[in-house]
Amino acid sequence: MSLTVCLCVGLLTLAWAPARPAHGQATRPSDDTKTPPAKFTDSWLSEIALDELKLVAETGKYEELGKTMYSACLARVCCDNLKDLTALNDMWYVVKACEFLPAAAQQAKGKALVKTLLERRELSRLLFRALDEVRSPAESIEKLHALIELDAKAVEAYPDLAVAFATTRDLRHYREQPEAASMEDSFKWYTTGKKMPFVYDLRQMPYEIARYLADTRLSIKERQWALRFYRNRLNPGKAYFDLKYDMDHYRDGRPKKIAAVPYTLPNLKAVGGTCIDQAYYAAEVCKAFGMPATIVTGTGSSGIGHAWLASLKIDRRRNQAQWDCQTGRYEVQKYYVGTVRNPPDRAEMQDCDLMLSGAAALLPLQRREEADITCELAEAVSKADDPKAPADRTALKGLADAYNKRLRKGAKPEIQIDSHVPEKRKPDIALVEDLIARSIELNLAHKPAWELIVELRKSDKIAVEHLNKFFDVLIGRTAKEYPDYSCNLVLKIVPTIKDPNSRAMAYQRTLGVYGRRPDLQGRILIAVGDDFLNQGNKPKALAAFEQAATKCAKLASVVLVAAERAEKMLLEANRRDMAIAMYERLFQMSRSSRSDSAFRQDTAYYRLGMRLAGLLADAGRASDAASLRSKLEE
Repeated sequence: MSLTVCLCVGLLTLAWAPARPAHGQATRPSDDTKTPPAKFTDSWLSEIALDELKLVAETGKYEELGKTMYSACLARVCCDNLKDLTALNDMWYVVKACEFLPAAAQQAKGKALVKTLLERRELSRLLFRALDEVRSPAESIEKLHALIELDAKAVEAYPDLAVAFATTRDLRHYREQPEAASMEDSFKWYTTGKKMPFVYDLRQMPYEIARYLADTRLSIKERQWALRFYRNRLNPGKAYFDLKYDMDHYRDGRPKKIAAVPYTLPNLKAVGGTCIDQAYYAAEVCKAFGMPATIVTGTGSSGIGHAWLASLKIDRRRNQAQWDCQTGRYEVQKYYVGTVRNPPDRAEMQDCDLMLSGAAALLPLQRREEADITCELAEAVSKADDPKAPADRTALKGLADAYNKRLRKGAKPEIQIDSHVPEKRKPDIALVEDLIARSIELNLAHKPAWELIVELRKSDKIAVEHLNKFFDVLIGRTAKEYPDYSCNLVLKIVPTIKDPNSRAMAYQRTLGVYGRRPDLQGRILIAVGDDFLNQGNKPKALAAFEQAATKCAKLASVVLVAAERAEKMLLEANRRDMAIAMYERLFQMSRSSRSDSAFRQDTAYYRLGMRLAGLLADAGRASDAASLRSKLEE
């Protein structure tokens, strides 16, 4: 299984050629003249789909149209033209409109809101796509309605920003923000200020990125202070280092100085704080200047937690966006993996997902939409009752009939469904794979497509030999710049391979791919150990766990997990002596993580030492155990 060769885009491109009439055949005059075969065209589907939506908006029968359009989309993908998805994009827009417009109609002045959304498709396209990520679409629609009522012209001028505010949950920090701004005040800050020194043009910022502005509720007074204080700062993110560190709290565990005063930016600047306060301070300064930013948290080699900053950098010349996640991320502590909060639901996600989304954020909206559509339709096709049966084209034919009825006599040729949109394929797994491949080609960062591959492998619907093309893209295009992202997915996909030897080969080759990341190698070795353990091969499982622990003895996130697994196996085999020897070795190797901080109990050195002391006590070596515990508490 090749894991390192990048699959070229040409291999992902789906070949298709429209049916052509046979040449060299004479046709005999007849009273029953047939219409000659038409070239493939589905642009009419856009027209009829949007017309039907306008009619349904008057009657309110959204559910029926939604089902019809959904079935028509499934039939459309079986025509084997997956390169031009313009009409399918419009059809799927109608599907989403039928899902979400009923909630809009329930609002006060609901008819006017529905009318606004249908008339301003540049706004509703964004909204309907973004609503898939929130817990309560109705609540988000209500928030957007409030912004329209507040300033309809601003919403029209800043549609992405408005959708970002509507689909973002407020930032929740460990301290409340005094005089917190309302959503409306915060939106006005970004849309009505004259000559504001914003870093980027917020009219052009995709809503996925603008959410990291929309989540702030910092008071307007503090934002104004930030603009004055940092007006000459080229990079607002460097404000992270302007907060002096509260060493009394870190070393002795005393209450933070900031705890005695209101939690404001000026007060933080005056009395200082710890890393979480530095990250918050810098993030809010960035947001005041219109630079998306967020707090990142994680643990490093020692095991003690840390917080740093991620801020967005846009290269206007190359039309690229990239998250800079290095401010305050001290390399010597090996903070490999960070965690951020996802604005739509405040759920945790790794910073690798954030970084890859930044790279994809400036893709054209239609391209991002089509990646969503092909993925969702791939999932739908995978659930077909009979993959060998033809697709149900009833809905597609119904749309053709409706289109033909609205034609003025002689205005356009009527649509003949079998010739204009001919069925070329069955809704089988081959179509599913091509839809997934198209989704990934359109947007490499579209995580649901990769997750669908995992699910289809678990159910054995995608053959192992067909994984190569997906692995090659994943490893070849993400392993170097986004190793955490690709490794996370590899560790989900490899266990779905049924043959143990094939799994072992895949793990072994993956180890070579991530040679520069000992933490990822450690995670892979733990996965190898789990695999061997599930097979009943205890010697190889133990060897893998011990190898992971030894290789990553100075990485708390790995060594503690690996050592615990190995210890469990040794104790079950009545080999406490071997468990003690292992912990003694790891304890000595982890000495560099020793800390005089009040939080030293979080370090690998402390936790490995305490576990060793416990094993010594259980072995009847009470004096050695007490001596070690005393040493750890010094």
